[in-house]
Amino acid sequence: MMRSSAKPFQCFLIALSTLSLATFAPTAKSEDAVKGLGVEVELVDAGGEPRRLVRLSPEIGQIQEADMIIEMKQQVSLGGAAMPSQPIPAQKMTMKVEVTDVSSDGDISFDFEYTDMKVVDDPNNPSPIAATLEKMLEPMIGSTGRGVVTNRGITKQGEFDIPEDLSPQLKQMLAGMKDAMNRLSSPVPEEAIGDGAQWKVIQRIVANGMKLTQTSTHTITNLSGTGFEMSVEIEQKADPQEIENPMLPAGTKLKLDSLESTGSGKTTISESAIFPASSKVTVHTVSSMSIDVAGQTQKMKTDMTMGMSLQPIGE
Repeated sequence: MMRSSAKPFQCFLIALSTLSLATFAPTAKSEDAVKGLGVEVELVDAGGEPRRLVRLSPEIGQIQEADMIIEMKQQVSLGGAAMPSQPIPAQKMTMKVEVTDVSSDGDISFDFEYTDMKVVDDPNNPSPIAATLEKMLEPMIGSTGRGVVTNRGITKQGEFDIPEDLSPQLKQMLAGMKDAMNRLSSPVPEEAIGDGAQWKVIQRIVANGMKLTQTSTHTITNLSGTGFEMSVEIEQKADPQEIENPMLPAGTKLKLDSLESTGSGKTTISESAIFPASSKVTVHTVSSMSIDVAGQTQKMKTDMTMGMSLQPIGE
């Protein structure tokens, strides 16, 4: 049996981080797929008449500021024994996005900055890992980057300015934050759509060294002349695989044995902006992993529920 030490706990944090980032695409980068953009958009139902093309059309110089709050609850068993449930504090990330260019074919260039990141702990039930999470987030404040998204909400390019003096672990995390930002936009079909329209978005993702496939089903519940409201259903699957992550302690191996993830939410899109006007999604994930430290292996099972909300500042 693996002896209790800091390493299993650190592995637990890394595994939890991997799952949470995979859930909301944080450390996720799309692999090449249809048209080289890493995204497949399949129209299932065009919806009722009248129908129209949905395209993003922000103005150059437009600025969006929003808070993204991630909350999670989890139950973990290690080596077949249930671990004491620890409260995980919410993480609040404040983002600013500015449109810098709109090309003649509709590609939208933008700059972004994480202006603040903080842990929102419950004073009545403080988390023992709050301080650790706070330290992980602090160096990311002020991080900047840029990207290009099509007028259908499909990310074409993304860059993140990562300081050279950061540790490899933080560089890995910042690289993931870049792709989280890139994937906040919501791809729409090429065809004209109306109320009740439904489409699927398929993305092949690499999240903190873990490969998975995410399929989201989008259904319009209210279409106006300037945007729409939609419901979203999410499913994620991953095959058994070794997970390579520079944040793991030296000599440690982490293997994903199984993963099943489902979720749902609601999103409001304004076509005059590149990010959702608001969004709220909840995802439930059950995973099994094997942790090998110095030749000793333990099984870890995680049952986790995560919620993500995106809300414009000032609303």
